[in-house]
Amino acid sequence: MEISLTDFKSRCREAVLDLLWRQWCSLGVSGHASPAQPGRLIDLEALVLATTSLGRLEPRLFDEAFDWLGSHGWLIHFQRLANLQRSHQLGDEPVLQAMAEWLAKKTAQPRWKAVARRKTEKRAKPPLEPLFPGIEGPVPTTLDDIFRSQGLTRGVFQPRGMSRVPQPLLAPNLMASLRALIGVSARVEVILFLAGSQTAAKAADIARATGYAPRTLQAVLQEMLLSGHLLSQEPATRPRASSERRRHGSYHVQPSDWAFLTSGKPLPKWTPWAALFAIVRSVMAAIPDPGEKPHHAAVVSSRLRDTLAEHSPALAAAGLLPDLDLRPEAPGAELLQCLAERLPALLHSL
Repeated sequence: MEISLTDFKSRCREAVLDLLWRQWCSLGVSGHASPAQPGRLIDLEALVLATTSLGRLEPRLFDEAFDWLGSHGWLIHFQRLANLQRSHQLGDEPVLQAMAEWLAKKTAQPRWKAVARRKTEKRAKPPLEPLFPGIEGPVPTTLDDIFRSQGLTRGVFQPRGMSRVPQPLLAPNLMASLRALIGVSARVEVILFLAGSQTAAKAADIARATGYAPRTLQAVLQEMLLSGHLLSQEPATRPRASSERRRHGSYHVQPSDWAFLTSGKPLPKWTPWAALFAIVRSVMAAIPDPGEKPHHAAVVSSRLRDTLAEHSPALAAAGLLPDLDLRPEAPGAELLQCLAERLPALLHSL
């Protein structure tokens, strides 16, 4: 059956916007969406990065998420945000810079200055383009100066203040609620990754899944062992000189120690959202919009192969790769057919 790339892109767009709405509404954004899946943890940094790019497809979603960050942006881990952005090529840098500058200037969250002032490659002053491309509507009479400085045109952002506090007993919100409890640190992701997987994992695997540098995470793991709630086959009292050996050890937690977070219900699974959002963004970017010069299916599939090869290990580790049923050696038409049939359905199911 011949693949309609336009239809494929449209269904991906619908599915990912639905997913973004469900996750943001679970966190407290004002909107009407189905609840986020209770068995899947929301990744705050991956969600913010996806919204800076894919969220531009729907102005109301973008602005309501931005409104939420105006009140709860202190829950974001900025180093992890940068790590995921770099490792997954996820997010729109000018949009993120504009959002960070606005949050640093307009809200009581000065730590966003670190993102707004982050060094990036020197580039010529960008030509102006709409923040929300392809969205019909009246041209704003007054542009937002902060977004305009990043080459983006939009009306002056006026937060509605309709966002609510994340509900702590909703399982998908555990990253936000645990950060509120013990602080914004790598310890939160270690706990949630291990408690959700209910299996032991090596430090390198935990670092790869959670988006931290292995050396940084190794030091955190050694400190956490002293609590008695992070477990390893090696004793917590072993001196730091043994860290080279410890890197090859495995770590685990007792999920029952953390059952209070969900009132005794199973903890949600760790999901590689950054990898999934990166795949969707690549699909959206590879397929031209109606009216643009069409690309042959072979060209589109070739562009997607590199992205799939890069992110498939993360999906495989989370048990999601069979849902896509991808075969690396499949011809281009078969690859696209498989993605067209399975990627939107996977997004709707998560």
